[in-house]
Amino acid sequence: MKRPRSFGLAVCAAAAALVPSYAPGAGFALEQGSARGNANPTTLLTKGGTPSALYWNGAAITSLEGTQVEVGAAAIRPAAQVKTSSPYTGEGAVGKGNNHVWTIPWAYVTHQISDDWFFGFGAFTRYGLGARFPSTWAGRYGNYKAEIVSMDFAPQLAWKATDRLSLSAGVSLRYFDIELRQKIDAAGLAGLRNPNDPSPSPFDVDQGLHGDDLKPALDLGLAYKLTDDLTFGAAYHSRINFLVKGDAEWKRPAPVAAMAPGAFLDQPFRSRNYNPDKIMAGLAWDATDRLTLGFGATFTTWHLYDDLLIKLDHDLAGPGTDKLSSVKEWHDAWRLSLGGDYVLDDEWTLRGSYTFDQSPINGVYADYLVPGDNRHIFGVGLGWTRGAWTVEGSYFYETVEDFTVHARPRNGVFEGKYQNAFGHALALSVTRRW
Repeated sequence: MKRPRSFGLAVCAAAAALVPSYAPGAGFALEQGSARGNANPTTLLTKGGTPSALYWNGAAITSLEGTQVEVGAAAIRPAAQVKTSSPYTGEGAVGKGNNHVWTIPWAYVTHQISDDWFFGFGAFTRYGLGARFPSTWAGRYGNYKAEIVSMDFAPQLAWKATDRLSLSAGVSLRYFDIELRQKIDAAGLAGLRNPNDPSPSPFDVDQGLHGDDLKPALDLGLAYKLTDDLTFGAAYHSRINFLVKGDAEWKRPAPVAAMAPGAFLDQPFRSRNYNPDKIMAGLAWDATDRLTLGFGATFTTWHLYDDLLIKLDHDLAGPGTDKLSSVKEWHDAWRLSLGGDYVLDDEWTLRGSYTFDQSPINGVYADYLVPGDNRHIFGVGLGWTRGAWTVEGSYFYETVEDFTVHARPRNGVFEGKYQNAFGHALALSVTRRW
C-alpha cells in the first residue's frame, strides 16, 4: 500500500495506529470523546466544563479560564455472534467475533487568549470499525475482517460574543484508513461446486484491500444562555469525501495459481468513501445548585454511504472484473441522550446518562461488515477536582438489538441473525489547569 511519505502524514499514521476498530456507536461512528462524555455528553455539548468539550462543541470552551490540558483513554470490550445457515444444505453455523479490548485515546488543550477569545486543539477519533471473525467461518465470502481507523487533529477558535452567546469555528484534518479482508470462492467461480458454498474448500483465495487518505473537515459551534438556568448548544461537523488509495492483494492456493496464472494478481485500487455530516444540539437545565439535567441529539447523514465501490487498475479475473461493488443504501440516523450531573460536595460530582443510538443500516443490504442494530447505552461516572487537577472516571454498558441478515448468496451473505451483542467500556481522563 502506498503510505504517507511526509513527516506530517507519518505522524497521523502513527497516532491512528492507537485508535480501535470496534465501533461502539451506530454505523461506524465511535462517539468516544472523553471519560466525562462517556458518562454524560449533554452538558459538554452545552455548558462545557473541560477541554474535551471540543469534541462536541467548540463554542463551549469559553467557559474555561487560563490554559487547560486533558488527556485520557477508554478501553472497550465488545462481544457478538452471528447465526447463519447454508443456502444449499440448511446446515446452521455460529460465528463469534474474536474477543479483543480496544483502546481509544484522546488529548485536548485550551487557552484563553483574552476575555473574549479562546483557542482549542484536540486529537481524537470520530469514526472506527472492527469486525473480526475466523478466516474459515461460514460468512467468509462476505468478509472475515473489516477495520476502519481514523484520527482527527482539530484546532478551533471560539469567540465570546456576549455574556450569553459564544461562537466557534475550526478546520480539522482527518486521517482515514480502511482494511477489508474476505475469501473468494474460486471453486464456485470455476463451476466445481455451488457458488459461495460455506462448507470448507481448499480453493479459497484470500482477498485483502488496505488504503488510506487525509482530508479536512469544517467544525462550527454555538452556545447560548437562554436564561440564567437554561443553556442551548449546537454544533456542525462536516462530511468528508475521501478518495482512498492503496494496494489490493490476493493470496492464491497453488492449484488456483496453476489453473489461472493471470487471475487474482496484486494491483493498486481506489475507492470513494464518505464520512457523513454530524449536526448536534442540546439543552442543559440547572434544576438546583447541585443538579444539572441535559438532553442532546445528534443527526448523522448516513445516506451518503450508498455503496462501497472499489476500482482496480486491471481486470481481476476476466473482462469487466475491474470493479468490486457492494450496495449499502444506509439511511440517516439519530442519537438521543438524557443525562444528569449531581454535585456531591466541593470535590466530587456524580454523572449518569442513557443514550438511544439508531442504526442507519438498510436491512435489505445488511452484511457482516457492521455489527448489530439499534443500541442502548447506559453510562455512569464520577469526577474529582482538587486545586488545579480534575480526574474523571466512567463506565458504560451497551446492548445492541438483534438484527436479521437477509440472504444474498451471490455476495457471500446468508440468511442469519446478529444476536447477543453488547459492550463494556471503562474510561479515564485527567485535566490540569494553569
